[in-house]
Amino acid sequence: MEMKILHVIESGGFYGAERVLIELMLGIKELGHEAALLSFGYKGQEEKEFEIICRQYGIAVNSIRVNKVESFCIIRYIKDFVDKHNFDVVHSHGYKFNILFGLMSKKNSFKCFCSTVHGYVSAPKFSKMALYQYLDKYSLKRLNRIFLVSQHMTNIPSIQGLETNQYSVIENGIGGYMSTCEIEERLVTFLHDKTTRLMAVGRLAVEKSFDTLIDTLPKLIERDLNTVLVIFGAGSEEHRLQEKIRQLDLNEHVLLFGFVESLSSYFNLFDVFVMPSITEGTPIALLEAMQAKIPCVVTNVGGMPHMLAHGDGGWIVPPKDPLALQIAISKSLVQNQSQIKTTFAYERVMHEFNYLHMSRRYISEYKSVLTAVTLAT
Repeated sequence: MEMKILHVIESGGFYGAERVLIELMLGIKELGHEAALLSFGYKGQEEKEFEIICRQYGIAVNSIRVNKVESFCIIRYIKDFVDKHNFDVVHSHGYKFNILFGLMSKKNSFKCFCSTVHGYVSAPKFSKMALYQYLDKYSLKRLNRIFLVSQHMTNIPSIQGLETNQYSVIENGIGGYMSTCEIEERLVTFLHDKTTRLMAVGRLAVEKSFDTLIDTLPKLIERDLNTVLVIFGAGSEEHRLQEKIRQLDLNEHVLLFGFVESLSSYFNLFDVFVMPSITEGTPIALLEAMQAKIPCVVTNVGGMPHMLAHGDGGWIVPPKDPLALQIAISKSLVQNQSQIKTTFAYERVMHEFNYLHMSRRYISEYKSVLTAVTLAT
């Protein structure tokens, strides 16, 4: 039975959730079903990067642009759109639509509506994000099915309040989306004549704990004066990290490069990939590094230990521990050890974290929910 699935998102760029979503939509199409995107934004916004990429891959994109007042009525538009095009499943990606879908009356609800929780960050008690998380916790109970990207996410508060049959764990997969970009000259210049090249990827945010990684540099530089670190990403922590780099006199050794849409061309320039986060789901950047056969050093959080088969595919250390991180990085630079682990990691990505494997699981879940809804009516 061919299904029609509408994915709904308010995209702020081309980050982890967007990458997973395009992999999923490409997989759904390849497996013989229809996938479309409904992309939300505000009036005055130009075409979003994610919308452009989806169109390039032949995915049907419907862009909505509204003002602040109209945004409160957006659910009516979505309901009419879904009914007009006979979608079987409406799949949300993000707080906004989880809440809106959860607050719909049963009379006006969709045939099947579900959501993927791509990540979770503990919000300050009286912040706007804390309010969103509170509303999200209530709304998730009313959706037909919740998808988590790692087993570890079953421990987050909004999931612990659900019955176990309300959610499923489906880990991220890659392989359908392929993109390369030209390597910037400033990176080539920075890496010139460097013998130990470390890379890290992620938003410049507290939960990524890049300050812990920066703290490892002085000891690593003692081992090799030509050690450098490049962090790919942008975010609110940039100024604080830049100040830390200055205080440790590491300006010649650390480069905050900024955001890069596709890193596939960059991995082979580096010796080690490091992810020192204090919270993660199933990060796409780690999957890409595993696929690129670069040694991986990560913290023991979220789905990362499972992704690296608890050490068979890389090095795993406690979070916020610069010494343990430094020792693991040093070990990862030993050729015979790293080759065994990187080969294992590559095989694991190709078989366990493939986009078609992920998409088949989602399709199976959609069918299960649709069957249950049909029986209930």
